[in-house]
Amino acid sequence: MMTSLERIGVTVQFQEPDRIPCVPLIGGASRRIYGATYADWAQDGELAAKCQIQAHQLIEYDGITGFIDLAVEAADFGQEVVYPIENTPHPNYANPLIKTPDDYSKLERFEPTKGPRMKEAIRYVDILMDRLGSDVPVMGLVYSPLGVLEMLRSADKLFLDCVHYRDAVIQGLQIVTDVMVDYVKAQAKTGVHAIILSTLFASASIMSKRLWLEIEGPFARQLADTIRECGPMAVVHNCAAGPYFDAMIETMNPAILSGANEANDCRDCSEVKKKWGRKVGICGHVNPAHILYLGTQDEVKEECRKEIGELGEGGGFILAAGCEFPPNASLLNAIAMMEGTKIYGQYKNIES
Repeated sequence: MMTSLERIGVTVQFQEPDRIPCVPLIGGASRRIYGATYADWAQDGELAAKCQIQAHQLIEYDGITGFIDLAVEAADFGQEVVYPIENTPHPNYANPLIKTPDDYSKLERFEPTKGPRMKEAIRYVDILMDRLGSDVPVMGLVYSPLGVLEMLRSADKLFLDCVHYRDAVIQGLQIVTDVMVDYVKAQAKTGVHAIILSTLFASASIMSKRLWLEIEGPFARQLADTIRECGPMAVVHNCAAGPYFDAMIETMNPAILSGANEANDCRDCSEVKKKWGRKVGICGHVNPAHILYLGTQDEVKEECRKEIGELGEGGGFILAAGCEFPPNASLLNAIAMMEGTKIYGQYKNIES
């Protein structure tokens, strides 16, 4: 039987391993196994690693992500963040750091290894690599530059700024990207197998393709190139509706595209497999809300069967949650994902 590292390694080479790899993308939910509060888990890299290690011991999934929450980078730029006891940290939306377009140029560069939250995220993946990295893929994560600006400004105002104050936004993106480049390098030094670049804006439900390519595309390319130059595999995550597979491949050339929905130019998963399945590894698309949070264990297994049948043949597919496993969902559904994969994901049993 293959190790998880071997299984995913074969998969991303578009070959068939012993079975489909399964990655429920468990992050904050791991705190519940160890008994930590969300507020403590999100701010302590060593505690987060202890929780993740116990979650992996219980569920035995095929890949671990160092994702904590989308406010990690923004917090270190100076954004006030709210830390609920049992829910995901988020910016104080009533007090954005960037209050006017002039504030983009006032962002200050800093060393990520000294940032209060980013240094803990680095510590998190460093411990995971030390404890599990010989057998299990460990993936770091950076939020895209435009995503960081959203955390600092708010989505509605950022969208308007992209149209009316484009030069100011570009200034902010350059400052953020400079810091993210150093953040990538710091995570890469831990030896992580991959680094995920989360770019929600490259999707039809959020921004036009042309605008994304002009505004964030060059900075996303720089970060993806940095990831590869440092050694890890470049993975892109986009859980928005209608992701632009073509634009993301053009700019970032990822080994894997992770998400919750079909590409904007495809009607269903079968078409995604036919059009993109030999050009990029596909990771997803189990719906976090309707299936993993609200669904039963049987419904989770049925979804695994359906997606494996549509996307699994010929390698290049990793069954995963479309976004982070819901932090307060039943962990029995994560176990059901693994069970469903073991039942339906043996390559000799896959029916397309």
